[in-house]
Amino acid sequence: MRWAVSAMALVVAANVAVLVSAGRERAAPVTLTTIDVCAGHMIGGGTSDEAPAIRLVIAQDSLPVPGLDAPGLRLLGFGDAAIAAVGRERDSTFRSLRPQPAWVRLRQRTDSLAEWAVVEVAPLRDQLVPDAASIVVRGLVGLRERRSGPPPSPAAAHDHRPGGQVRDRGIIDAQVVELIPSQLHLDHGQVAVLRGALADTRGCAKQQQAVVAGGAKGGIWVESVR
Repeated sequence: MRWAVSAMALVVAANVAVLVSAGRERAAPVTLTTIDVCAGHMIGGGTSDEAPAIRLVIAQDSLPVPGLDAPGLRLLGFGDAAIAAVGRERDSTFRSLRPQPAWVRLRQRTDSLAEWAVVEVAPLRDQLVPDAASIVVRGLVGLRERRSGPPPSPAAAHDHRPGGQVRDRGIIDAQVVELIPSQLHLDHGQVAVLRGALADTRGCAKQQQAVVAGGAKGGIWVESVR
Protein backbone atom coordinates (compact mmCIF):
# COMPACT_ATOMS: atom_id res chain seq x y z
CA MET A 1 0.00 0.00 0.00
CA ARG A 2 1.22 3.49 -0.85
CA TRP A 3 0.35 4.84 2.61
CA ALA A 4 2.30 2.00 4.25
CA VAL A 5 5.43 2.95 2.31
CA SER A 6 5.03 6.63 3.18
CA ALA A 7 4.41 5.77 6.83
CA MET A 8 7.59 3.68 6.90
CA ALA A 9 9.55 6.56 5.38
CA LEU A 10 8.12 8.87 8.04
CA VAL A 11 9.18 6.48 10.80
CA VAL A 12 12.73 6.30 9.45
CA ALA A 13 12.98 10.10 9.12
CA ALA A 14 11.54 10.65 12.60
CA ASN A 15 13.96 8.16 14.16
CA VAL A 16 16.85 10.03 12.56
CA ALA A 17 15.44 13.31 13.92
CA VAL A 18 15.23 11.81 17.42
CA LEU A 19 18.87 10.71 17.30
CA VAL A 20 20.03 14.09 16.02
CA SER A 21 18.01 15.94 18.66
CA ALA A 22 19.30 13.70 21.43
CA GLY A 23 22.87 14.34 20.37
CA ARG A 24 22.38 18.10 20.42
CA GLU A 25 20.36 18.27 23.64
CA ARG A 26 22.35 16.01 25.96
CA ALA A 27 24.05 18.97 27.62
CA ALA A 28 20.75 20.49 28.80
CA PRO A 29 17.88 18.01 29.26
CA VAL A 30 14.50 19.53 30.09
CA THR A 31 13.08 16.54 31.96
CA LEU A 32 14.51 13.61 33.92
CA THR A 33 12.08 10.73 34.45
CA THR A 34 12.84 7.68 36.56
CA ILE A 35 11.48 4.47 35.03
CA ASP A 36 11.44 0.80 35.99
CA VAL A 37 13.27 -1.64 33.74
CA CYS A 38 12.54 -5.37 33.63
CA ALA A 39 14.42 -8.17 31.92
CA GLY A 40 11.41 -8.52 29.62
CA HIS A 41 11.86 -4.94 28.41
CA MET A 42 15.45 -5.39 27.27
CA ILE A 43 16.64 -6.46 23.85
CA GLY A 44 20.02 -6.88 22.21
CA GLY A 45 23.46 -6.79 23.70
CA GLY A 46 25.75 -9.72 24.39
CA THR A 47 25.85 -12.12 21.46
CA SER A 48 22.79 -10.58 19.80
CA ASP A 49 23.07 -8.72 16.50
CA GLU A 50 20.68 -6.08 17.84
CA ALA A 51 21.88 -2.96 19.63
CA PRO A 52 21.08 -3.04 23.38
CA ALA A 53 17.92 -1.10 24.20
CA ILE A 54 14.85 -0.83 26.42
CA ARG A 55 11.60 -1.52 24.56
CA LEU A 56 8.69 0.85 25.06
CA VAL A 57 5.65 -1.42 25.24
CA ILE A 58 2.21 0.23 25.05
CA ALA A 59 -0.40 -1.19 27.43
CA GLN A 60 -3.54 -2.32 25.63
CA ASP A 61 -5.99 -0.04 27.41
CA SER A 62 -9.38 1.06 26.17
CA LEU A 63 -9.53 4.23 28.27
CA PRO A 64 -10.27 7.56 26.58
CA VAL A 65 -7.12 9.50 25.68
CA PRO A 66 -7.10 13.30 25.34
CA GLY A 67 -6.20 14.09 21.75
CA LEU A 68 -7.76 10.93 20.30
CA ASP A 69 -11.30 12.30 20.43
CA ALA A 70 -13.02 13.86 17.39
CA PRO A 71 -11.51 17.37 17.78
CA GLY A 72 -8.06 15.91 18.39
CA LEU A 73 -8.22 13.59 15.39
CA ARG A 74 -9.29 16.50 13.21
CA LEU A 75 -6.24 18.49 14.35
CA LEU A 76 -4.04 15.51 13.46
CA GLY A 77 -5.38 15.56 9.91
CA PHE A 78 -8.11 12.91 9.85
CA GLY A 79 -11.17 13.68 7.74
CA ASP A 80 -14.81 13.69 8.79
CA ALA A 81 -15.51 10.24 7.32
CA ALA A 82 -12.64 8.67 9.25
CA ILE A 83 -13.66 10.38 12.49
CA ALA A 84 -17.27 9.24 12.03
CA ALA A 85 -16.08 5.62 11.77
CA VAL A 86 -14.50 5.64 15.24
CA GLY A 87 -16.54 3.64 17.73
CA ARG A 88 -18.53 1.81 15.07
CA GLU A 89 -18.36 -1.81 14.04
CA ARG A 90 -16.07 -2.50 11.13
CA ASP A 91 -17.87 -3.34 7.90
CA SER A 92 -16.99 -3.77 4.23
CA THR A 93 -16.92 -0.01 3.67
CA PHE A 94 -14.02 0.61 6.06
CA ARG A 95 -10.62 1.20 4.47
CA SER A 96 -7.32 1.53 6.28
CA LEU A 97 -5.96 5.07 6.22
CA ARG A 98 -2.47 6.46 6.37
CA PRO A 99 -1.44 7.03 10.02
CA GLN A 100 -0.85 10.64 11.03
CA PRO A 101 2.21 11.92 12.94
CA ALA A 102 1.70 13.10 16.49
CA TRP A 103 3.42 13.70 19.80
CA VAL A 104 2.59 11.20 22.52
CA ARG A 105 2.83 11.43 26.30
CA LEU A 106 3.53 8.09 27.96
CA ARG A 107 3.28 7.24 31.65
CA GLN A 108 4.60 3.98 33.00
CA ARG A 109 2.05 1.83 34.75
CA THR A 110 2.73 0.55 38.26
CA ASP A 111 1.38 -2.96 37.69
CA SER A 112 3.45 -6.12 37.37
CA LEU A 113 4.17 -5.59 33.66
CA ALA A 114 5.37 -1.96 33.94
CA GLU A 115 4.09 -1.18 30.45
CA TRP A 116 3.41 2.31 29.13
CA ALA A 117 -0.01 3.95 29.01
CA VAL A 118 -0.79 6.57 26.38
CA VAL A 119 -2.17 9.47 28.42
CA GLU A 120 -2.18 12.36 25.95
CA VAL A 121 -1.73 13.00 22.23
CA ALA A 122 -1.16 16.30 20.44
CA PRO A 123 -0.08 17.49 16.97
CA LEU A 124 2.70 19.74 18.37
CA ARG A 125 5.44 19.05 20.94
CA ASP A 126 4.85 22.38 22.69
CA GLN A 127 1.27 21.36 23.53
CA LEU A 128 2.53 18.67 25.93
CA VAL A 129 3.96 20.36 29.00
CA PRO A 130 7.06 18.50 30.26
CA ASP A 131 6.87 16.81 33.65
CA ALA A 132 8.94 14.33 35.64
CA ALA A 133 6.26 11.62 35.71
CA SER A 134 6.06 10.94 31.97
CA ILE A 135 8.05 10.87 28.76
CA VAL A 136 7.11 12.46 25.43
CA VAL A 137 7.96 10.82 22.11
CA ARG A 138 6.90 11.07 18.51
CA GLY A 139 4.39 8.57 17.21
CA LEU A 140 1.87 7.65 14.56
CA VAL A 141 -1.88 7.63 15.19
CA GLY A 142 -4.09 5.39 13.10
CA LEU A 143 -7.54 3.83 12.97
CA ARG A 144 -7.44 0.14 13.79
CA GLU A 145 -9.89 -2.61 14.55
CA ARG A 146 -10.29 -3.51 18.22
CA ARG A 147 -12.03 -6.74 19.13
CA SER A 148 -15.35 -6.17 20.84
CA GLY A 149 -15.37 -9.57 22.55
CA PRO A 150 -12.97 -12.07 24.14
CA PRO A 151 -10.47 -13.89 21.91
CA PRO A 152 -11.73 -17.19 20.47
CA SER A 153 -10.97 -20.37 22.38
CA PRO A 154 -8.54 -22.90 20.84
CA ALA A 155 -11.47 -25.30 20.38
CA ALA A 156 -13.48 -22.73 18.45
CA ALA A 157 -10.50 -21.99 16.19
CA HIS A 158 -10.51 -25.65 15.05
CA ASP A 159 -14.26 -25.94 14.67
CA HIS A 160 -14.83 -26.27 10.92
CA ARG A 161 -18.53 -26.95 11.06
CA PRO A 162 -20.85 -24.48 9.29
CA GLY A 163 -21.30 -21.61 11.71
CA GLY A 164 -18.78 -23.16 14.05
CA GLN A 165 -16.42 -20.20 13.88
CA VAL A 166 -18.15 -16.97 14.77
CA ARG A 167 -15.90 -13.92 14.62
CA ASP A 168 -16.93 -10.95 16.68
CA ARG A 169 -17.07 -7.79 14.67
CA GLY A 170 -14.32 -5.40 15.65
CA ILE A 171 -14.80 -1.80 16.73
CA ILE A 172 -12.90 0.91 14.87
CA ASP A 173 -10.63 2.62 17.36
CA ALA A 174 -8.21 5.55 17.18
CA GLN A 175 -4.91 4.55 18.73
CA VAL A 176 -1.17 5.09 18.72
CA VAL A 177 0.09 2.47 16.29
CA GLU A 178 3.79 3.33 16.38
CA LEU A 179 6.16 4.98 18.84
CA ILE A 180 9.20 6.85 17.53
CA PRO A 181 11.51 5.70 18.90
CA SER A 182 10.03 2.36 19.95
CA GLN A 183 13.07 1.66 22.10
CA LEU A 184 15.64 3.58 24.13
CA HIS A 185 19.21 2.68 23.32
CA LEU A 186 21.74 1.79 26.02
CA ASP A 187 25.49 2.27 26.06
CA HIS A 188 27.80 -0.58 27.03
CA GLY A 189 28.10 0.53 30.64
CA GLN A 190 24.35 0.88 31.08
CA VAL A 191 23.52 -2.50 29.60
CA ALA A 192 26.20 -4.16 31.73
CA VAL A 193 24.66 -2.74 34.91
CA LEU A 194 21.12 -3.73 33.93
CA ARG A 195 22.04 -7.20 32.72
CA GLY A 196 23.98 -7.82 35.92
CA ALA A 197 21.15 -6.63 38.17
CA LEU A 198 18.46 -8.52 36.23
CA ALA A 199 20.39 -11.71 35.59
CA ASP A 200 18.43 -14.96 35.93
CA THR A 201 15.08 -13.13 35.94
CA ARG A 202 12.24 -13.20 33.45
CA GLY A 203 9.45 -10.80 32.61
CA CYS A 204 9.11 -8.25 35.40
CA ALA A 205 9.87 -10.50 38.35
CA LYS A 206 12.54 -7.94 39.30
CA GLN A 207 12.92 -4.29 38.37
CA GLN A 208 15.84 -1.92 38.11
CA GLN A 209 15.64 1.84 37.74
CA ALA A 210 16.86 4.01 34.89
CA VAL A 211 16.67 7.76 34.32
CA VAL A 212 15.34 8.89 30.95
CA ALA A 213 16.17 12.41 29.80
CA GLY A 214 14.07 14.47 27.41
CA GLY A 215 15.14 17.50 25.40
CA ALA A 216 13.14 20.58 24.47
CA LYS A 217 13.00 19.62 20.79
CA GLY A 218 12.12 15.95 21.13
CA GLY A 219 15.41 14.24 21.86
CA ILE A 220 15.14 11.36 24.33
CA TRP A 221 17.84 9.11 25.78
CA VAL A 222 18.79 7.01 28.80
CA GLU A 223 20.79 9.34 31.03
CA SER A 224 21.79 6.80 33.67
CA VAL A 225 20.89 3.51 35.35
CA ARG A 226 20.74 2.74 39.04
